[in-house]
Amino acid sequence: MTHLEKNIQALASGTNEPLAKKLVEFLQNSKCTRFYLDENLNIFDQKNQVFMYNYVEQEIAYFQNAILEKTLRYPFVCIYGIGNALLIKNLVSFYKHIFVFESEIELFILALSVADLSEELSSGKVYLIDTFEEKINIQLSILFDQKDMFEYLNLYEMFMSNAFYEKYFMDEMNRIDGIVYDNINLVIRNLEPDCKISLICYENFINNIPLMIKGIPFQRIISERKAKFENCIVVCAGPSLEKQIALLKKYQENFVIFCVDGAFSLLYKNDIIPDYVLNLDYTELPLKFFENIQIEKLKSTLFLLAIGTNQKVVLDIVDKDVYFSLVLSDHRFLKQFSIKDFGYLDVGTHVGHMCYTLAIALEFKNIVIIGQDLAYNQEGNSHFKDFALGKNIDTTLKIPNFETLAYGGKGKVLTHLAWNDYRKKIEYLFLHNPQVNFYNSTEGGARIAFAKELSFEECCIRFAQQKKQVLDIPKPLTQNRSDKVLNKVLQRFNSDLKQIHQVLEDAKALHNALETILSSEKNLPLEFLANVYKNIENFDFLLEQIPLIDDGVLRGVLFARGNLLSEVIAKKTNDEQEYLLLFFKAYREWLNLFIEKFSKREAILSALV
Repeated sequence: MTHLEKNIQALASGTNEPLAKKLVEFLQNSKCTRFYLDENLNIFDQKNQVFMYNYVEQEIAYFQNAILEKTLRYPFVCIYGIGNALLIKNLVSFYKHIFVFESEIELFILALSVADLSEELSSGKVYLIDTFEEKINIQLSILFDQKDMFEYLNLYEMFMSNAFYEKYFMDEMNRIDGIVYDNINLVIRNLEPDCKISLICYENFINNIPLMIKGIPFQRIISERKAKFENCIVVCAGPSLEKQIALLKKYQENFVIFCVDGAFSLLYKNDIIPDYVLNLDYTELPLKFFENIQIEKLKSTLFLLAIGTNQKVVLDIVDKDVYFSLVLSDHRFLKQFSIKDFGYLDVGTHVGHMCYTLAIALEFKNIVIIGQDLAYNQEGNSHFKDFALGKNIDTTLKIPNFETLAYGGKGKVLTHLAWNDYRKKIEYLFLHNPQVNFYNSTEGGARIAFAKELSFEECCIRFAQQKKQVLDIPKPLTQNRSDKVLNKVLQRFNSDLKQIHQVLEDAKALHNALETILSSEKNLPLEFLANVYKNIENFDFLLEQIPLIDDGVLRGVLFARGNLLSEVIAKKTNDEQEYLLLFFKAYREWLNLFIEKFSKREAILSALV
C-alpha cells in the first residue's frame, strides 16, 4: 500500500471522512494540473511558474526551527500550508496536536504521497483541514472543544509552512485565520471560569431529583409516542410569530405542536393548545409564562422540563397539577447515575434546541419551524408584541450586535452574539439528522443553514393531510419503584461526597506545598522544582481519572487552569527554573479557584444527602 493510500485510509477511518472522500473522487476523476512533484520532493507551481522551495531541506529546517522557537512548550500548533508534508512529519514529536490548513486539493494529494502520516492521522495527532470544506465551522468547533484542547485555545497562532505560502496564499490564510478565531471564541464563550450558571443548574438538578421521580419518565413518553405521527411544528417566540397565529390555529389539529415556554401565553390566548410545552431556564423568569391558565384546557398537554430548570418553576408546574416530565440531559455527569427511565435528551442551551431534539427523538419526519427569528425585526423587537418579559427584552442584555444574512438569502438583519452562537448549534443539529426534513417557515429573521425555507402556508397545505391522534398520557412510576430509584441516586451522591472530600484534601495539601515553596527565599535547586512539577502532573492525572471532574459541571474551572498556564507558556521563558516558578504561581492561583468551586459543589450535594 502506498503512502497516499495509507493516509487516505487513515482519514476515512473517522478523523476526516469528508476530506478522504474528496481525495478519492479527485483521484478517480481528475489529475494534478497545477502542481507536480519532482525527484527532490520539491513542488512546482505551473500557475506562478515557481518552485515551492528554493532549497528543500534548508527551508524546511528554517521554518521548523522558527515555529519551534515561537511555540516553546505549546501543546498544539496551527500551520497554513501542507507543503510536501515533511515539515509536518518533523514537528509531530513536539506537540499533542498539529492542525494543518490547506486550500489546494492537489497539494494534499502530493504531500500525502511523500510522507506516511497514517498513524498520526488515525490518532488525531495530526488533523488536516480543507479550507474550502462546507462544514469547516462545525469541524473546527468540534476539534477545539476537545478535552485536551479547549484549555489552551488562547495560545492560538497561525504559522505559514514556507515562504511560497506567504507570497501566494496570504489572503486565504487571513480568511481562514478569521474563521478559526470565530470558532475559538464560540468555544470559549461557553466556558465561564466562575461556573456560576453550571453550578446553579447543578443545584437545580440536585433539588429537582425528588420531583423528577414523581413525574412521567421520559423514556415512557418516547416508547409510547415514537413514530406515531410524521408532521410537527416547533413554535418559538420571535417577533414574526404573531403573523403565523391564524394559520397555526386553523391547522392545529393537523400537526403535533411543540411550544417553547415563552410562546405558550400567545398560543393559549388564541385557543391553540400545544401538545408539548418545554422549558429549561435556570432562573425564575418563566413563572410569568404560565400565569392565569385553566388546567382543564391542558388535559392533553405534556410539560417537559430540563432537570436543570429553576425549582420554583418546576414547583409551579407541579402545583398546577398538569402532566409533566423532568428530563435528564445527555451530559456525562447525568448518565453516570444510570437512571435511564428519565433520560437522556440533548436539551442544548436554548429551549428551541430542546424542542428540535425531542421531535427528533419522537421520530418526526417533517419539522416545521415558526417564530425562530434569531434577529431583531424592523421595529427593533426581539420577541412578539405581548411577550411576557417584554417585546424588546434582548435590547436590555447588552449583548454585542452585528448583521447577518437574512431569511431568504437577500439582505441583512441585525442579530446578536448569543443568537448567532445558538444558530450555529442548531445548524450542527440539523446537519447531523438527515433523516428529518427541517422547514424554516419563520418568514423573517436570520437564515438558518441546513433548513429548507418554505412559507408556513405552503407547509400547512403540503403536510396537513390528516388529523393527529389523541394519545394517552404515559403513567408515572409506582411508589415502590420510585423509592428504589431515589435510593439508588442517594447512594451515588454519598459516594460522590466521599470522593469530593478526598480530592479537596489533596488539592489543599498541594496548595499548601506550593505556598511554602513560593514564599521561600531560598534558591531551590532545579531537581527539587522538577519533582514538585511531577507532583502537579500526578495531581492532574488523578483529576483526569475522576468522573466528577470530567462531567462538565466545572468545565469552566478546567478552562481557567489552561488559561492561567497559557499565560506562563506565552512568556516563552527559556530559563527552566524561572519557568517552573511561574508555573507554580499560576497553578497555585488556579487551585484557589478549584478548591472554592469544588467546595461549593460539595455543599450543594450535602444539602440533599
